[in-house]
Amino acid sequence: MNNHTITKDGKLASIITHLAFFIGIIIAWFINNDVKDPFAKFYIRQTTGISFLFFVISAILPIIPEIIFLPTVIGFYIFIFILWIYSFTGAISNEYKSVPIIGNLIQNFFNKLS
Repeated sequence: MNNHTITKDGKLASIITHLAFFIGIIIAWFINNDVKDPFAKFYIRQTTGISFLFFVISAILPIIPEIIFLPTVIGFYIFIFILWIYSFTGAISNEYKSVPIIGNLIQNFFNKLS
């Protein structure tokens, strides 16, 4: 996606944002606040989007009828976990890996973040 050298702080911020859920996003944002590394910004936006998606769908789930509630919840958690793993493997391997389906929307929506 971008051709630049990934700094140690940028990689650290991109990994921290994945490991500590909401608190990790805040910590990574502060780490990247001075440097403004594009790699860290990319993954901060991505994990913020995944977290936002998690909270929105979690708020919607209680209105689902009880008969299909359990399979829906299990499928939802598996979906979020797969998105998280996909994003985390990109951060570890120094690649810009936008999550499938919603990755570009996340990057555009949270473009002003960090």
